This record gives sequence, structure tokens and C-alpha cells, in this order.
Amino acid sequence: MTARLVVAVNGPGELMGWARPFVRSLYALAPDARVTIVFVPCPYATGREPAAAQALFPQATVVPPKQYARFLMGRRVEGMESGPGALQYMGGDLYHSKTIAKRIGLTPMTYKFTRRNYAHSFVRFFAVDEANAQAMRSSGAPPDAVRIVGNLVADAVLDSLKTPQHPPGEGDSICVFPGSRPPELRALLPFFLDAALQAARKRPNLCVTISISPFTSDEQIAESLRTPDPDFGGVSGELTGDGRAVIADGTRVELDRSGTYAALARAQLVIATPGTKCVEAAVLGRPMLIVVPFNRLDEAVLPGPGGYLHRVPLIGKPLKRWLAHSFERRFKYMAQPNIDAGKALVPEQRGYLTPRDVADRAGTVLDDVAGLRSTGEELARLYAGDSGASHRMAREALAVASEAAASASGAAS
Repeated sequence: MTARLVVAVNGPGELMGWARPFVRSLYALAPDARVTIVFVPCPYATGREPAAAQALFPQATVVPPKQYARFLMGRRVEGMESGPGALQYMGGDLYHSKTIAKRIGLTPMTYKFTRRNYAHSFVRFFAVDEANAQAMRSSGAPPDAVRIVGNLVADAVLDSLKTPQHPPGEGDSICVFPGSRPPELRALLPFFLDAALQAARKRPNLCVTISISPFTSDEQIAESLRTPDPDFGGVSGELTGDGRAVIADGTRVELDRSGTYAALARAQLVIATPGTKCVEAAVLGRPMLIVVPFNRLDEAVLPGPGGYLHRVPLIGKPLKRWLAHSFERRFKYMAQPNIDAGKALVPEQRGYLTPRDVADRAGTVLDDVAGLRSTGEELARLYAGDSGASHRMAREALAVASEAAASASGAAS
């Protein structure tokens, strides 16, 4: 019997870091599986995610946000028909996964996230690690429904590389990750590029590369480079006609927009803000400098309604700056590898910063060759056990989907 899986996903990070390796493994284990990828509302989505999902998985049915809205209004939408199968939460508000499953008769599962009022809404709670599993149990998840599968990001990275990587802690470049959200890109692309170019000038054996989300448009990149944000500073530049490089300060800088981690795999040092990219770099054993600038906290990305406070006239921006400071102070570490290791495995640089500040700190890290190697090796070990997470999770999800179908067939007979 053909297994049916609906995968609920929201933004670009969840699509590429979670859904991509999971759906790959679904098809590897069950090539004839009926898979629907439905995009639920997300304030950080670019709008290009559904087309990217369809290109990745031509055999899947992809439901864009507008079609999902039609479904919520009770309209017929291909791939969202009633019938037995399973639903896998891969991002967004848990409400959407619960609603979809209930409305069309699917058996729901979640990954990494749950809340107490959803404790009896899911039949499987897939966890990243034991700490995540314990958090799920503490939120009311039945202990026998929790499964530790690992971090899906490891497979997202390792299964996408087409060329061998450098050994941990070794490389030929400084790779910068300026972020994919428009405010981040406008502020941090010139800022990080300037810092990396300054650090590389003193180290002729290193070039500079930029890794940017494949969902970022040419116009967004070009606009970010035209006039650096005065609150951050940085170097101006222009995007080449083929979209594969940036010319800045007389230097051609390779731009990797492939989503295959090619630039990341060759980096001796990665300069980035906190996020999924830190785990991606760690999987490959790439040492990092994590930068948390306070220069424009009124545009910081915050969870929940606080993320939109800057739009409130007069009091919105000051209130958001205060909230962002309060949010930052709650965390001893901001980078996920440091959180997972329970120590400062990679340096974090916080405060009001200039490109020179970041370049100087990057230079200090790069000068410690032995430290780079040991850090890279420890980072790679940190997530080594996560390899195969998508296969473990897909196998269990297919079993749940098959059980749901068999149960429905038995009830019908």
C-alpha cells in the first residue's frame, strides 16, 4: 500500500535544513510515497520556497501559502484531500499541523517542538537529542511516543556536498554568512564583507567567499551593496552580471547561492550571526566567529509579536531595543554549537561593533592555527552522531503512515 505523508513547513531554513533531508529519505525508502509539502504562514518566508521545493522534489505535490489559505476556507486543494496517512510538522505554528491533520484525517507527528496544550495532539515526538526529548516529556509528551533521531541539519549538509571538504580547521578562505532576511542582508553584507576583506589582506593565502541563501534575489544583493547602512559601516560593491560574484574594494569575491555548502566546506573561518548556519558549519568542522551586533537592535529578529514592535510609531523602536537587550542577556551563549557543547567552543563577539572590530577578532582566531584545528575537530565530533537522522525519522514516519492506512482499510472492511 502506498504511504501518504503531508509535510508542514514554513520558511527557507526549515525547508532546506529539515524538510529537504527528510523528504529525500522518504523517497529513498519508499520511492512511490505520496508526499505533499504544504507551506504554512511565515513572516520570514521569501515567497520562493514553494518553487524551490517543487524543483527539489518534482514528484511531490507542493501547496503554496495561498493554496493553504484556500484549504483553511474549506476549498478543495490538490494534495489536501481527506484520507489516511501521516503528517510531519517541520516548522511554523503547531496550530497549523494540528488543524491539517484533524481536518483531513491524518496521524500527526512533530519534530523538535511541542507545547503542553499539544501534548496529546501528536503520536510521535521526534527529538534532536536527550535534552530536547526531556523538554518534550516535561511539556506532557507521553514518554513512549518520544523518539531521539538527531539533528536533521547534519544530513542536509552532508547529503548536499558534491566535492570533498577540507579537513576540520583547515581551508583556503574566510566565508561570511550575512543572513537571508532583507534587514540582515542590508546591514551585514557590507559589514561582514569589509571585515573579512580586512582580515584577508594580512593573509594572502586566504580568499573571501560569501554564502547566501538561494532564496535571496539579485536585486536584494545589489541593493544591499550599493550603500552600506551608516549604523554598521562596511564596503560598497556590485553584483556581477552572472550573479556568481561580488566586486568590492577592487576584489572579486565568490558568491555561493547554490544551497550545496560549497563555499562553507572550504572555509578556514566562518563569520556569521547565530542561526542554523552555525550548526551547518559545525557539521563540516568549520571554526567560526559568531557576531551579535547591537548597532540596530530596533531591527533585530525576535520571536513573537516583539519582532514587529519597530513598526509602532514613537515608542516602538525604543521598546524593541530594550526587549532585544533583555532577550540577549538571557543567554550565556547565542551560537547553537556553544549551547549544545555547554561551553564557548567558538568565540562570540557581542556589542556595538565596527568592521575593524570584527576583522581584528577574526585575525586573532586565524593566527591560532593549532586552535583552529582542534576547534574544527571538536565541532565535527559534536554532530557526528546526527548523521542518518533523516533516515531514522523517515523510517518511523513511514511506519506510522502505513499503520494509519492499514487501520483505515481494516475499519472500512
